[in-house]
Amino acid sequence: MSHQSTADVMLRSDPGRLTGRHVALLALLMACGFIVVGQLYITIPMIAGIAAGFDIAPRHASLIGTAFGVAYAAGFLLLGPLSDRYGRKRMLLIGLVMTAVATALVGIAGSFGLLLAGRAAQGLAASIFPPVALSLVTEELPPAQRPLGVSLMSFAFLGAAPLSQLFAVQTGGSLSVIMLALAPLYLLGALGLHLVVASKHAAPLAGNAADGDRFTSLLGDRGIVAAWVAAVTVLFGFVSFYSGLELFSPGIGVDLQTVRLIGLPPLLLSFAAAPVTRRFGAPVTARLGLALAALAIGIGAFASPGAVILASATLSAGVAFAVPGLIATVAGRATNANRGLALAIYSFALFLGASFAPPVAQALAGIGIVPLLLLPAALLLTAILVLTLGISRPRPSRSR
Repeated sequence: MSHQSTADVMLRSDPGRLTGRHVALLALLMACGFIVVGQLYITIPMIAGIAAGFDIAPRHASLIGTAFGVAYAAGFLLLGPLSDRYGRKRMLLIGLVMTAVATALVGIAGSFGLLLAGRAAQGLAASIFPPVALSLVTEELPPAQRPLGVSLMSFAFLGAAPLSQLFAVQTGGSLSVIMLALAPLYLLGALGLHLVVASKHAAPLAGNAADGDRFTSLLGDRGIVAAWVAAVTVLFGFVSFYSGLELFSPGIGVDLQTVRLIGLPPLLLSFAAAPVTRRFGAPVTARLGLALAALAIGIGAFASPGAVILASATLSAGVAFAVPGLIATVAGRATNANRGLALAIYSFALFLGASFAPPVAQALAGIGIVPLLLLPAALLLTAILVLTLGISRPRPSRSR
């Protein structure tokens, strides 16, 4: 079976209509996407409560985000290819059931050590979902509807950040209550997808043997390497901003609920990334997003209610352009033989940045909100320079 990249999907425009099963599949995948990817962000508003509950310093409590994020990022490389070997449906269901079990264990953890272990297990299990979900969208939907499917999934993954934090605050911020409430939802999602996903996706998929020099060939393309580097800064900046607000919002006088809600609608701009990319090229889309994100965080450093609200909206817009722009940059420069590996490393870099943001924010909190926010802003600007230099190099000659 030939593998289709995100770039391939976006370029296909054959006619086709969505059936009821397609709509149900998209609805279930989006719902699961919100609650799976949301685990990366859901603990941000709960750091103070976790620190008090386990009688530890807030900087130590923030490690529950890092434990999940590092395992989640590593899982893309370790578990991402398994659906090619064992089948999409099987791995999707295994991932959701494992996430349910790990989430329940986090909910009943009686010590901080067990909590960290549970969060790491949770991250590893959750990492199965995104690549399998995107594969199913590209393989199940009619060609003309695949761009819509990819855009919907991108919105679900990005929208999980503010929505998960809103959910945490609305439910009272108790880690145990939230995790035990979420665990059954993963099982319900698995049941629904078991009924909706076509049985053909339960069988192992045929594919070409791995090329031993795929990674070396990727390293030879400075544009791809630059996009990987830039990816680290995107969610690092996004999570740093919200972690900083969690720490300094009382002094700023801003309502965090309002800030999170303001940041949700601009994520819909992920749908506008495709036409911008077609007209100006993927690297331009990526650099536009990185510039908007850097500007937003710089505005947030003024630490006034108006500045923070404007920063939240602008930051979400930046991420909505940067993420698909970087994906298209990597996919477009890779070959059919190494595109999957290139995107797996991209995903690893993206979420690795997110996982290190909370402890860095805690470490810089004692200095003040300005240095806390100027660091990710500077890194985003540096990423623009790195990406510009990387794509200015000729693309290595290769068979596509």
